[in-house]
Amino acid sequence: TWYLYHEIFWTTNEHKHGLPPHAYQQSLSVSIELRNSGGVMLQQCYTTLHRKIGNLFRQTRGLDGQGKENHGEVIEMVFVQIIALINEYSSAWKRWLPTSRYEVLITRTLDTTLTLITSDCLKIEDISAKHSTCLANNFTLLREQLEKVKLEDTVPWKRFNFLPSLMEDSLVKIVESWESGELSEVFRAAEIQHIARALFQNTDKNAALRRRITGDVF
Repeated sequence: TWYLYHEIFWTTNEHKHGLPPHAYQQSLSVSIELRNSGGVMLQQCYTTLHRKIGNLFRQTRGLDGQGKENHGEVIEMVFVQIIALINEYSSAWKRWLPTSRYEVLITRTLDTTLTLITSDCLKIEDISAKHSTCLANNFTLLREQLEKVKLEDTVPWKRFNFLPSLMEDSLVKIVESWESGELSEVFRAAEIQHIARALFQNTDKNAALRRRITGDVF
């Protein structure tokens, strides 16, 4: 519908001066009806995609991994399905939609998906060394595949992009990244303090390091 709208609209305007007034108005009216219809259909398509992504993500039952057998394999399976779904819709949108409309839709899709995953990760209360490695590997898998359709480094993308390193870095490295401004550009101090408590034992040394994570910039 959107494709037909653009073809009729631009063809009509290209030949505007060679058309009788009533024919021009009729063609313009048809193109507007197609645009409105296409807009409704496109919104429904977008809503359906995000419902599917949400349903898939719920199959992980959260990223915390507590008391869940083969949880790493479940997360990987879900991420692979999310990647396939986004690629399927991306290919269709790219083929039929104007570039500007495609760019808006794919960016919104990635932002919403990555915000969902990042927010869930930042809520985890306790992350074992084994599970942090599992999460890092799955986050890296998702990042590498979605980079193929990513168009810009939005804030949700930047936040998600840090998750693999947060899962693998030492607490000293995390604190240094915060103090250098690398993390504070897109995370709040409370978020990094929380993930640090989840990842590392609550020793006096670690508590002292965590206290250096302060002063929100983002």
